[in-house]
Amino acid sequence: MMKIKDISAALVLFEESAAKQAEATELGDYKAGNKYYDKVVEAANFLKATNSIDKIRGFLSHSSVGVRMWAAAYSLPFDEKEATKILREIINGSGIHALTAETTLMEWQKGNLKF
Repeated sequence: MMKIKDISAALVLFEESAAKQAEATELGDYKAGNKYYDKVVEAANFLKATNSIDKIRGFLSHSSVGVRMWAAAYSLPFDEKEATKILREIINGSGIHALTAETTLMEWQKGNLKF
């Protein structure tokens, strides 16, 4: 894994990796999906460690469903209302991302997700 140098780099990595992870999922490419998932987590962990995770709020209106979904998931602990709204919008769509958003929200409500 690459060494993230600053918050800006972490945000770029989060955005790019979330979009690519979603694309790989759509294509059924689990190897690429897993690779980009790891990068999303790496970027989010850096942002959490620097008390900057709230900066992903800007991605809640991103054009990529993957970026919106990952941003919403990681926003649940500090902006549950807005994150839930975004996840519900994705749920109302179709395909694998609707199912992923639904599962994410359901597991959050059960208390099974820890970010």
